[in-house]
Amino acid sequence: MRVRILSCIFAGAVALTSGCVRYAPEESVIGDYLSGRLAARENDVNAAAAAFAGAQSEAPGAKQILRDAFFFQLAAGRVEAAIPFAEKLARDPDSGDDGLSRVVLAAYAIKSQKYAAARRYLDSGVETGYLTAPSIIIDAWALAGIEGPDAAYDLLDKTTDETFRGFNPLHQALLAEKAGRDDDARSAHQLSVMTFGGPIGRAAYGAFLERAGDTTAAREYYELLAQNPGPGRQAAQQGLVRIDAGRVSSAFADTSPTQATAIIFYSLGAAILEQAVNQRTAAQQAGFNVGAANYNLPLVLTQVALYLDPALDDAQRFAGSILNLYGDYDGAIEMLSRISQSSPYYELAQIEIANSLMAQERDQDAISVLRVVARRDGGAPEALLALANLHASNGRPDDAIKVLDGYISDLPADPDEDVWRFYVARAASLLEIDNWESAELDLKQAVEIAPAQPAALNYLGYSWAERGINLEEAFELIEKAVSLQPNSGAIIDSLGWARYQLGDYDEAVGHLEHAASIEPGDPTITDHLGDVYWRLGRNIEARYQWRRVLELEPGEDLEAAIENKLAEGLLDVSADQNE
Repeated sequence: MRVRILSCIFAGAVALTSGCVRYAPEESVIGDYLSGRLAARENDVNAAAAAFAGAQSEAPGAKQILRDAFFFQLAAGRVEAAIPFAEKLARDPDSGDDGLSRVVLAAYAIKSQKYAAARRYLDSGVETGYLTAPSIIIDAWALAGIEGPDAAYDLLDKTTDETFRGFNPLHQALLAEKAGRDDDARSAHQLSVMTFGGPIGRAAYGAFLERAGDTTAAREYYELLAQNPGPGRQAAQQGLVRIDAGRVSSAFADTSPTQATAIIFYSLGAAILEQAVNQRTAAQQAGFNVGAANYNLPLVLTQVALYLDPALDDAQRFAGSILNLYGDYDGAIEMLSRISQSSPYYELAQIEIANSLMAQERDQDAISVLRVVARRDGGAPEALLALANLHASNGRPDDAIKVLDGYISDLPADPDEDVWRFYVARAASLLEIDNWESAELDLKQAVEIAPAQPAALNYLGYSWAERGINLEEAFELIEKAVSLQPNSGAIIDSLGWARYQLGDYDEAVGHLEHAASIEPGDPTITDHLGDVYWRLGRNIEARYQWRRVLELEPGEDLEAAIENKLAEGLLDVSADQNE
């Protein structure tokens, strides 16, 4: 069995890819263009920006090169350098630009408070689907700069396009408060938190309730937000502190057109990234080789947001995360280091910095970063969990246990439900040092605290089944985990693998085939399916599945075990106990 602990208990961690590549420019348009293509394929946006800009200067009439030069200047955060390219694209109706150039030019004009010019860039309308919403909202904010917030609010209120309306409520709320229309602002804020308002929308609503003097509603709202881990909890805790101290937040009280335009660029980038990640995950689970991650468009939109409002911490962390994914670890560290200690995003930003350092094999520096964050006043639970996971992944379970001991010992009698992650993490390290009795207590505590958490149920249930104890209850827990998360190949795999461990191969095979159908690209599930086929005498099918494992990039230990199975099969029951 492979229990997926780290992915479910450390939500702040980010998958890391290969490091950045640098390319020497060649003194020809073809050389620069090919260098740019190669850099873009390797997600080195800085090198791509330089190469395409060089190629464009050598071939000013090449429209594809012009589009690439514009796009990668933005991706590299060089917004002002992108503006001349944007102007050329906007002037040429046959440039092939999708409207991004005009939207960026409008944002650039708004930053300079040239609101009429901004509206002219958008006069003809932007028909590309993903740009429809931001173009309408940017136009409204430009109108606010000319005629005031009431006119802008009314413009948004008349828009009926469904694609647009998801982003609309937050901006209506901000405009309504500027106009003194508090009832309209409250209604729009409430709709915003239920649609695409995102973290900014949630923070803006809380701040509005504080300023409105609705202390009871603000407290109830923050207490609700505080039930979930992450920056939302941090922001909620800061809001509760303000309420107790008799202070109110000034955030989003008088949003400028420039700040609002930054928000829409960031919100759109976040929405596109979420969709891209979901599509990528689905493709991976279906067994497709998806290649290197490419999140250039969300990065472009976020870089424009940061150009407009460098203090937008949400966007700083977002862009830093993408740079981490791209392997630009130094760039990620520089970006994430700009987030101040007072920000709700500070803790997660520091965890991302630790990820960058680990990717550079600077584990001690990463440990130092996490230790500093963990010692902050008020605590930093996500950093503590990240530190424990770092120790565990580096083969130091005793150090991981020590970190978690300190946190768990200080928990109140009735802790938040999400602390189950800390108990499961400690249990995993306790099992590494063969302390089953203590690990079992932690897993029981995790299930008691979070009885509807599939990962906790699965881990305890499988651990019992693997040891042949509490079998009836063990399978009840695993089956409950399956009912709560029926599309989890990992949990269904646990159910089948537990049956396999008990020698019930006829029962196991159906579950393992189901798990493999959900996640055909998972090497461990595929390995388990091969093993049960072998035990059922279906040796040809077993070897086929084992060969598939080798195509799915397994770790070194699993690869070695598979090579041995292909050579010798499963000689006895003990030979297949690979985790």
